[in-house]
Amino acid sequence: MDSSELGDFQKIREGFPGQRSAVLPRSIVSTWLDSDPLFDMLPSDVGHYPHAQWHFVERPESSPQLVFIHCVDGEGWSRINGNTFRIRPGQALVIPPGVPHAYGADPVSPWTIYWIHMAGPKAATLVRLLEIGLSSPTLFPGQDPALAALFEKILVILSHGYSADSLMAAATALHQMVTHLVKTRHQLPGGEDRHDEKVKRVIEFMIRSLGENLTIEALARHANMSASHFAYVFKHRTGFPALDYFVRLKMQRACFLLDTTNLPVKAIASELGFEDPLYFSRRFRRVHDYSPIQYRSIQKG
Repeated sequence: MDSSELGDFQKIREGFPGQRSAVLPRSIVSTWLDSDPLFDMLPSDVGHYPHAQWHFVERPESSPQLVFIHCVDGEGWSRINGNTFRIRPGQALVIPPGVPHAYGADPVSPWTIYWIHMAGPKAATLVRLLEIGLSSPTLFPGQDPALAALFEKILVILSHGYSADSLMAAATALHQMVTHLVKTRHQLPGGEDRHDEKVKRVIEFMIRSLGENLTIEALARHANMSASHFAYVFKHRTGFPALDYFVRLKMQRACFLLDTTNLPVKAIASELGFEDPLYFSRRFRRVHDYSPIQYRSIQKG
């Protein structure tokens, strides 16, 4: 049920029994972000609304901060870009800065939520790292005790004022929170990860196959994915194209063999699936900035 279906139901922005919240003055937030802080994203608002019956917020002009809402019980809804989304227990809603929106509690089973506003230039970067969009603005952190603990930590910090030390502590806790969210962003309602296990399985397959010349199609088959989707997922999860990652694993193994054996470069190249030792040397130099012979002669600790 969205706001258009609420009819004559009461609509309350805040004031729920047992609610806790903390809000920083916007001048404090701006001054902090202008001071070149170590972590340039700050929680400007944070709260916990238990059983928030009739909860309703509408921002037709949007918010300059990223809005993150984690539903831990009950249900709610959100309307973004003309689309309405149901928010169920364990789900989290991510609303990017500058996007008009509305959200609220289900009138029959009102949600219990932790919520936080994240201010700073890295908010847009976080949206990209979470791999969400206006057509799919939800994640599934589940009933994550680590996430709840970080919400509670930020609530306590901001409830004790906004000294420089408090703001640093709040920014550090938020940094921990967003790092945790990025790491777990692909979880499904069953708790499993959509992509992590597949990527790990492919990397293990690569390590077992260092003497072979694998194709992107072979790696994708091992992940049970299409080649194009696998290539996209692998790069986003590791930072490297899959075949580049495979070559780097080969070069890592080459370093070990150069350091611990007297095998000639030609034999090492052959062991790693390179028929042409000159081509192997060029690939090695591209990764390590040295030829294999130069690398072997370097004094290492």
